[in-house]
Amino acid sequence: MRQLGFFSYLRLKIFATLFRVLLRFTGPARLRRDNLLTQGIQVDRKRIQIPSRDGNRFIDADVYSPAGRTAKKSPVLVNWHGSGFIFPMLGSDSLYSTRIVRDTGITVIDADYRKGPETSFPGAVEDVEDVLQWVAAQPDTFDIARVGVSGFSAGGNLALVAASSLREATKGFAPSFEIPIVIAHYPVTDLSIAPEAKAIPNSPHSLPPFMQHLFNDSYVPDPSTRSDPRASPSKAQPHTFPASVVILTCEHDNLKPEASALADALDDGKRKVVNHTFAGVGHGFDKGCKSETNEWEKREEAYKMATRALREAMGL
Repeated sequence: MRQLGFFSYLRLKIFATLFRVLLRFTGPARLRRDNLLTQGIQVDRKRIQIPSRDGNRFIDADVYSPAGRTAKKSPVLVNWHGSGFIFPMLGSDSLYSTRIVRDTGITVIDADYRKGPETSFPGAVEDVEDVLQWVAAQPDTFDIARVGVSGFSAGGNLALVAASSLREATKGFAPSFEIPIVIAHYPVTDLSIAPEAKAIPNSPHSLPPFMQHLFNDSYVPDPSTRSDPRASPSKAQPHTFPASVVILTCEHDNLKPEASALADALDDGKRKVVNHTFAGVGHGFDKGCKSETNEWEKREEAYKMATRALREAMGL
């Protein structure tokens, strides 16, 4: 696998750092709006560190569970946040995670993963696999026959990878370990498609190609690797996906066509597929919504769809 040269890495590092600094100024206000909505919801939240395959390195994760839960084991949803594969955004799905716990009673593990350009593919995928293996090793805490996966944007990519390529590998973790459902919110599914080919005409929210190139080059610097199913889940064989697949897209999102195409390919009568596009919104629309807006209404609809699908797939 070809790695980044020094100057290519330096260029990506500089741009990634600049955008991370910008996020520090724009992100907190949106996160505060979401966190305010979690107040009053009886959900316990704690930060843990999950062992990785790299010895002393750990993977941060937030565990959400019903307040005061006893030792009774429960189904679990493992979630991965959006990031463009470069932004440190663990915690940005706090509202989603809290709502899922409140409305289903299951445990949610919102897990972090390594970002590019510091760690390129398959570093993030390895972190996903390590988290799933950690879950599988705790059958007294989690109902490991009912492990759902979900994610947003780049995290949606990782959730789809977990539910396809890695789902085959996880069968070796424990005899009863199973992933019955994946929920992907506006995911990137095919990194082999050039960003210029993903443009949506007359869209006010389309991600510019130069940003997509930054994300792609930081995460998968070797173009020949971008067709690997662990990088582009659209390339995975349909039979590797679970019995329930939910793919939620946005009308004004460059990633909509590829995600919808994957949903169509999986809707072959062998599984239940929910393929829904939210009108009038763009990528990341559900984060920091203001009340009485279209984004607010679509977020409520999206989270309710995810809840219904989880309850059905897990027999709740």
